[in-house]
Amino acid sequence: MGGFASLHAMLQTTGLSRLARRKSFQCLHKYEVKDWTPEENARTFGACFTPNGHGHNYELEAYFEGPLDPVTGMIMNLVDVDRLLAETIAPVNGKHLNYEVAKFHDQVPTTENLAAYLFERLKVRLTASGVRDVSVARLRLYESENLWVDVWP
Repeated sequence: MGGFASLHAMLQTTGLSRLARRKSFQCLHKYEVKDWTPEENARTFGACFTPNGHGHNYELEAYFEGPLDPVTGMIMNLVDVDRLLAETIAPVNGKHLNYEVAKFHDQVPTTENLAAYLFERLKVRLTASGVRDVSVARLRLYESENLWVDVWP
């Protein structure tokens, strides 16, 4: 038994699958601890400490885990996934995180902090959506092709 048949047999045994979906967004940020001097910020954050900040084209990758629906063969409908991802990124998309997103007024908007923020938003949105037996298994946030952060529950 190989290929698809092996995968199908495994899924019937475990009962769980993972679905991954990507969503792009853009935002600006600057790394700065307000209680520090400009020199301390520059020494710690280097090029990420700039007067006006800088922007990124982020890629959010969300992994959902749950049983396959026996009728549809899906973990969850992609329409629902896309809606949840759009709702998750809405507060940060096109924004300057330090000035326009309350969470980051007093927290350095590192990729790690942004990923954790988005992970929590996605979990809350998924729960509120009423989708049953599905969880957020992982969230990956790409700041660039060679820098990303993974968040697990």
